[in-house]
Amino acid sequence: MKRQKVAVIGTGYIGVVHIEQLLRLPSAELVGVTDKNQTLAAEVAGRFGIRRVYASAEEILADPAVEVVHNCTPNNLHFSLNKQALLADKHVLSEKPLALSAAESGELTRLAQQRGLTTGINFCYRYYPVVQDAAVRVARGDIGAVYNILGHYLQDWLLYPTDYTWRLDPKMAGASNIVADLGSHWCDLAQFISGLKITEVMAELRTILPIRKRPKHGATLTFAVAADIAQEDVPVSLDEYGAMLLRFENGVNGTFTTSQLAAGRKCNIDIQVYGAKGSLAWNHERSAELWLGHRNEPNQIFFESPNLQAESTRRYAKLPSGHPMGHMDAVLNLFGDFYGAIALRQARRPVTYRYPNFEAGHDEMRVLEAAIASRKSGTWAKVG
Repeated sequence: MKRQKVAVIGTGYIGVVHIEQLLRLPSAELVGVTDKNQTLAAEVAGRFGIRRVYASAEEILADPAVEVVHNCTPNNLHFSLNKQALLADKHVLSEKPLALSAAESGELTRLAQQRGLTTGINFCYRYYPVVQDAAVRVARGDIGAVYNILGHYLQDWLLYPTDYTWRLDPKMAGASNIVADLGSHWCDLAQFISGLKITEVMAELRTILPIRKRPKHGATLTFAVAADIAQEDVPVSLDEYGAMLLRFENGVNGTFTTSQLAAGRKCNIDIQVYGAKGSLAWNHERSAELWLGHRNEPNQIFFESPNLQAESTRRYAKLPSGHPMGHMDAVLNLFGDFYGAIALRQARRPVTYRYPNFEAGHDEMRVLEAAIASRKSGTWAKVG
């Protein structure tokens, strides 16, 4: 497989996650990075032995040697940089949300299709091996017709008024913090596992701490511990809590709750799918396990396995049975599918597996806009 020459824009928390997995991937050659904070970019480049620090994102996009761009910037830069990269005929893997509106994400989706470029979005949680297996089990009818989909995504990193992030600034994050961030991941999981699209939502999005303390100078990286530095009070209007009633295709109902003020919960993702013959459930804190529920026989715990999973999902379980994989491995699995899709298309061969491209990102933008519309109206809102 040809090695694609890759550059990463943004070297904060998630940029480093991308870099570490790209360095593990045989099909990618990381040629350079950039960041608005050039000191940070240089430090990251030195840490990982990356030979080039570009002066700007524009310098990356103008470099004909760069074939693939990973966009790891804040939300407000996603649309413009993704569009510029596509216009420069580069394949793009973007962080989510794909843009700040469904109109923007739709434009990106159409542009990528018109130019024949491969796109991806980092919905990495669907790439744990047993999550892939769960989707196969639902599709082949193991649990029967789906009745309900329930779950939550809980964190505690914004519990205190002294916790601050750019995700709370509408100018950088857009119209939502938590539903755009955590909600997009969970909704992607629900749609991926069930194979059903969300069609309507009723949402309550709340700001629980309307005043927070922001560093007066500089920025706090995502998940970083607040330092003992000068701070100033700032008003916050974006959501740190959200609850949604959901309607899926085929009359399936669901509920989803999310909070970043759930003390003790670091990254607790839970999804439960109930059907006519059985059920299944997955929780991120036990990410190698898939719970299988039955009415007339004992329940089961299935552990990820390259030998026991469905044939189409075994390649995601890269370790011998009993050796759990982790978050970085899920990101690596996603990158493997993305770069595999580039190679298949370059060889004029069909891509036979599902992976999250810009169309998946556009789906989540439409769900997000419906949630925001529902919050404003207090009624159900249709998706798209």
